[in-house]
Amino acid sequence: MSSVVEISSTSRFVSSSYAFVVPRYGATIGGGAETLVRLIAMHLAARGDQVEVLTTCAKDNRTWENELEPGVSVEDGVIVKRFLVDPRDLECWIPYQLQIHDGVRPPIDNQLDWLANSVNSVELYKYISDYQAQYRAIFFAPYLFGTTFWGSLVAPEKSILIPCLHDENYAYLESIRSMFKLVKGCIFNSAPERDLAYQLYGQISGDEVGMGYDFKSYAGDYAKYFEDDFPYVLYIGRKETGKNVHLLIDNFIAYKEQQNANPDLKLVIAGGGDFSDLFRDAALTRDDVIDIGYISEEQKRSLMQHALYFCQPSTNESFSIVIMEAWLLGTPVVVSGKCTVTRHHVVESNGGLYFSNVDDFIGITEAFLNDEEMRQELAHSGQNYIHTRYNWDAVLSRFDQVLNSIFPVQ
Repeated sequence: MSSVVEISSTSRFVSSSYAFVVPRYGATIGGGAETLVRLIAMHLAARGDQVEVLTTCAKDNRTWENELEPGVSVEDGVIVKRFLVDPRDLECWIPYQLQIHDGVRPPIDNQLDWLANSVNSVELYKYISDYQAQYRAIFFAPYLFGTTFWGSLVAPEKSILIPCLHDENYAYLESIRSMFKLVKGCIFNSAPERDLAYQLYGQISGDEVGMGYDFKSYAGDYAKYFEDDFPYVLYIGRKETGKNVHLLIDNFIAYKEQQNANPDLKLVIAGGGDFSDLFRDAALTRDDVIDIGYISEEQKRSLMQHALYFCQPSTNESFSIVIMEAWLLGTPVVVSGKCTVTRHHVVESNGGLYFSNVDDFIGITEAFLNDEEMRQELAHSGQNYIHTRYNWDAVLSRFDQVLNSIFPVQ
């Protein structure tokens, strides 16, 4: 149960050590950065730390409309303070967004106009300004939102980014570089993400922390999602070209066109978004490509546990929650060789394989179909990697070490 009260100078909870600022927050919010922040905040609060989340009243990251009531609530043991989203000038924001996405770098004044019409909340920034003294550190995630850019500059000496950084055009902007240079430090989700930040912005205080997992919640056998028994390659996530799902479809079809291809193998794509956004509508006329929309958590785990392998074709990831979940459920993963983060996880864990071209993909798929012992060994190695590196004790220990390196205890 959660209750909401008005935010005012008199409705303050006990002094908090940490604040986490995200543009949207809640158990039903499915974004990776939002999930990461929510779980870290919950586990810090559960061990006795004083934690607040400062966020907006928005739920939808496309419209940023104020759907939730402003005020204070307690959610899963964490104090959550919500503030109204400011009006936006989309006629200003959209052209700059498209230009930057396509590799055009607007002048700095235009970059600031673009950020000024991102998701923002003047009331949230005023709250940070008024109550910054009560926090040891204020964390901002992810990097590419107005709430992070403008919010972190209110009290930069206390601001720590959890950037979820990708090697993309936005990361090369002068305005973004200035933010990384002005804040106190960063918490990274992976070593390659940290190394990218060093490459782009120079040496930054902070280090890798990552996200932890509750292993017991993944234990057990899940009933098969499909009544018919057939092998399938699985993708779960947003259906968009930015995740390279169209490339996965192309590679799968190329495999099936091989003379010795397994006729029973299917490609299953599940998650949010519209398949039409992949520009591969013809694939749905095939009987070996299955498009599934929204699925429950139990359905997701069922699909993962019984897949031949889980494929993450994206080249822009800072952590990739889904490949960790696949390992926890006993399934090996296949990732893009062009993504330094997911390739790093696969190499470090020996929990899967990576492909750089269609021939790699075809060879990997044939290997998984023909060598069950190898498939099981990779899955087991991936599972051990999660248990060793991403148990919550290890993650919170790294969190404390990084925070103490940024703010040395006197």
